[in-house]
Amino acid sequence: MKNNMKPQKINLTKEQRQELLLSMKKIIGQMNAISTVIEANQVTDNTFNQILAVKGGATRICKEIISKGVLPNLKNYSDKQIDQALNVIFRLES
Repeated sequence: MKNNMKPQKINLTKEQRQELLLSMKKIIGQMNAISTVIEANQVTDNTFNQILAVKGGATRICKEIISKGVLPNLKNYSDKQIDQALNVIFRLES
């Protein structure tokens, strides 16, 4: 389903942005390490754990954005935007 609605800007504090950026840098480091392992054909069961850590980190970032940026401003969103946000939230747990 294509989303034709204009994205709603989420305002985060400087501290919240810094926390999210630090989390992103950790994920990028993990992804680089995974890429190196795969390129070197050195995949082990630990590689799977690293991939799960990346997925968990990305999920945490999504939840932080939702809890700090979206939920406090629900009154600014249309019913359709709220439905779309809920769809994202429920996908995070699968």
